[in-house]
Amino acid sequence: MRTQQIGAALCALATLGLTACGGGAPEDGAVTVTVTPTVTASAKPTSAAPRPPAAPKSEVAGRGFDFGTITGLKTVAGVEVMTLDRWTFKGLDDARLAREGVPLAPFKGTPFENQNDRLTYDIPVAENARILYHHCVAAGEPQQTRSATMKEIADLGDHENLVLVRLDPQGRATALDNLPGCPG
Repeated sequence: MRTQQIGAALCALATLGLTACGGGAPEDGAVTVTVTPTVTASAKPTSAAPRPPAAPKSEVAGRGFDFGTITGLKTVAGVEVMTLDRWTFKGLDDARLAREGVPLAPFKGTPFENQNDRLTYDIPVAENARILYHHCVAAGEPQQTRSATMKEIADLGDHENLVLVRLDPQGRATALDNLPGCPG
């Protein structure tokens, strides 16, 4: 009850105060109060939409070809990226291999070697890359070739898992061919 009496008294004082400043209340007793709001909160900058991940960069840009085995395959920003363990081809220096590639003919023996299996290179695969799987059933028989996926090429076993990679100027793989090792 006491709260109601205090509220009524405050209301009466406010009415008197308003009539004192305004020179009197209107005849109908209505009082108009104008309030001008003051904004004190500062606008917080909205965070920009998250940026999509950057397209992967090649670690072999500037080469025309690369050669070795695929040790990993992942997707970065929607782009397939292979990890290549670079090999050497006996009798072919690396500068020439980078310019011209290696022969894609079936081979016997081991005309190549892995001199450093701890050093690998990430190579993005171009969207429309041509990927071919070559297979040699026996020496002297025709080589078999078909289109393949990156996963198929990455999963090849010994004697077929060496690949020649053609690169564009940005270092993206535009064509991959495995070297068909012949049993024998």
